[in-house]
Amino acid sequence: MSTALPTSYGLHVYPLARAWKMGASTWTVDKRIQFANDIDRNLMAVDGPTNGKKSDKGLDEWMPPNTAYGCEYAARYLTVARDYALRVTTGDLHSASLACGLDPEITKEK
Repeated sequence: MSTALPTSYGLHVYPLARAWKMGASTWTVDKRIQFANDIDRNLMAVDGPTNGKKSDKGLDEWMPPNTAYGCEYAARYLTVARDYALRVTTGDLHSASLACGLDPEITKEK
């Protein structure tokens, strides 16, 4: 019987590819490295299948399979976006409001 731990992967809450499109392309190399390795805010340990399903998707395309964690995850995503001055979509805001039990109408453009 193996005593090895299951392999875990670093899931970027705010994905690197999405960050590039949403503002990181203008960052210095040092800031991009800091973002990619931000274990306090942007990196989470997950299993391989979960990491693969999430890929480079934002809140508008992927939420954690554990719906009880959805609001916390959405808040973390939005915090990373705020802290790194990255743009979010109206779809991201809509998904976050649904995950947190808020009225999704607040995210609609008027």
